[in-house]
Amino acid sequence: MLTERAITICLLEVLREYSDFNHILSMSEIIGKIKNIYGLTPDRRTVYSALDTLVELGYDISFYKENGKGYYLRDRLLEPSEAHLLSDAVCTFPFISEKQTAQLMKKIHSLVSTYERKQIKNLNVIRADQKTANKNVFYNIEILDEAIERKRKVTFDYYDYGTDKQLHKRREKKYKVNPYGMVYANEHYYLVCIMSRQQNVSMYRIDRIQNIEITDIALDENNIDPHSIVRNAVYAYTGEVVDVEMLIEPKVLSDVIDRFGANLILSETDDGRIKVRIKATAMGMKYWALQYLASVEVVEPKELRDEITGMLKDNWYCKEG
Repeated sequence: MLTERAITICLLEVLREYSDFNHILSMSEIIGKIKNIYGLTPDRRTVYSALDTLVELGYDISFYKENGKGYYLRDRLLEPSEAHLLSDAVCTFPFISEKQTAQLMKKIHSLVSTYERKQIKNLNVIRADQKTANKNVFYNIEILDEAIERKRKVTFDYYDYGTDKQLHKRREKKYKVNPYGMVYANEHYYLVCIMSRQQNVSMYRIDRIQNIEITDIALDENNIDPHSIVRNAVYAYTGEVVDVEMLIEPKVLSDVIDRFGANLILSETDDGRIKVRIKATAMGMKYWALQYLASVEVVEPKELRDEITGMLKDNWYCKEG
């Protein structure tokens, strides 16, 4: 009985690793792989019985009588295209360290056959120097998940880069915050929180957090929606949301919609530009508009327009003149 159970497990692993729609295994190939890999020598009857057991357990296996060639595992947790997409994302995300990137890639690849794996094995981390040095990102996420679920404050150290290109603690005293949610924005994961005994919402990059701990202190009473905050934040700047009116050239419309979504108000103007009305945080909007200086003019609110024009007058390039 033990051998039959072992054969069933070995058969499943062989089908997972070596079979797919384009690589159908014959019965003799299955028996040969079980023997070479696991040192077991099942007869055909035992393999047939193991196949039936796997089907009863819910595995979608194509049989010889269906395809006329042999046997393969038809349904997998990930399709090759899905594995490729996830692998690409893992390679790209800067908040995942190089070591964790390799580990995650290996796990994703294990969900497709060895042949399908070859299609995605050549993906590489394009900018390894942008990968975080913090290996505790996933641990931080788990701790924050627990704290948010239990509605408890957390403490942590927060790090910034110095001129030596190394991370340094921003301050000696630990941060104590009310964690309300985690969001993905600008290629990074952020903790949305409010500092203890304060009112303003803050966002901290989770890959810059270290030495995090859950306290026994209950969250302060605040009715906030972290997703609503981030929808209106630009470049992870939080703060008061204002009504913004700007004039843009048509060539940057796609960039505007990519950044702010499709729920903005558009209208054409007589000079060929497009009037855009959105809601966004003033600080984030200021830096976004400066990025598109040649194609974007902020009209309202006047305070934001004045701040942008003041920055243009006082910048280093103008001072040189």
